Amino acid sequence: MSDQPPAPLRYDATVPRSMVHRAAVAEVFLTDSRPSPTQDSTFEVAAQLPRAHIMGENTDAHDFLLLVEVLRQAGVFIAHTYESVPLDDAFIFRGLNTRLTDLSAIRTGDRPAEAVATMTCVPQRKRNGRVQALDFHGAVTIDGNRAFRFDGGLAFFGRSVYQALRTRQRDGLAKAIGLALAPTAATPDTVGRRNPYNVVVTQPRPAGESAVSALVIADQTHPHLFDHRLDHIPGNLLFEAARQLATAAVATLHGPAADSLQVVSLDCDFREFAELDLPARAVATARPFRHDEELGTLVVPVTVQVEQRDRAVAVFQLELAQRVDVQRDRIQRDGIQRDGIQRDGAQ
Repeated sequence: MSDQPPAPLRYDATVPRSMVHRAAVAEVFLTDSRPSPTQDSTFEVAAQLPRAHIMGENTDAHDFLLLVEVLRQAGVFIAHTYESVPLDDAFIFRGLNTRLTDLSAIRTGDRPAEAVATMTCVPQRKRNGRVQALDFHGAVTIDGNRAFRFDGGLAFFGRSVYQALRTRQRDGLAKAIGLALAPTAATPDTVGRRNPYNVVVTQPRPAGESAVSALVIADQTHPHLFDHRLDHIPGNLLFEAARQLATAAVATLHGPAADSLQVVSLDCDFREFAELDLPARAVATARPFRHDEELGTLVVPVTVQVEQRDRAVAVFQLELAQRVDVQRDRIQRDGIQRDGIQRDGAQ
């Protein structure tokens, strides 16, 4: 380790978009990186969080999907920059687990926020030394405040291997695939959204005790969820579908308004490629709420399973809580009411 203090991370330009597998420069959040000055196999990756984004409909807090996107970009960037993974390799998420540790840390301010992901990486190599997977864990700070922790893993494939994987799966579905239907999207307010363009599920329907279901909608014109052409439903769209359906389940079964809820933890298990030309059904099952001591608030656990041909292609474990601004407004409102009662009583 050098005795010289490391140069500060920069936020004045994004990294090349090819390094994070994005087509649009506007969808690149990373700005800089460096090896950690204190920890081996650990990297610090800087990102600027936008104040306005098509997915960030709640202007009071950074959208959880965009925080997950920072982690995706950081893992891919480290693999290319520090582990010599070729730029034309394809990648898939093997899994991802994230948990907010401070609700106030994700609140937006009067300028774009500066985030740092500190990521410890463990590469898995083939006999020839080529990295075939990357496990990672760490934490993210936003404007110096620790916001959430994470662990997960990426797998990398040369183009020929990736095409062989996709061909094998597609050949097994030859009799089932066809022109995908164009289902009608849910009304935004039922799934916690405002912009109809961002709705990625059909209207949720009851699916047994404490459960609702819907079809996943993969609109390939969406500028964030389909930033570039893909041959499958991307993981971030599946997560967004899981979030929307989990939000609908909690709102239906426990009563809070759908737009008052936010994800505070996410555990993703991606099992198979989700095909664009097969119907994908998602089922969300909500469980009783519990008190999260770390966040100091009530959360509702929800399991969402995404299925194609009765097989689970992805399973999500989420926890939802009311947004900080909703909790603050409720506390203020309750305080005013209590003060009014006390004053009336004194009179």
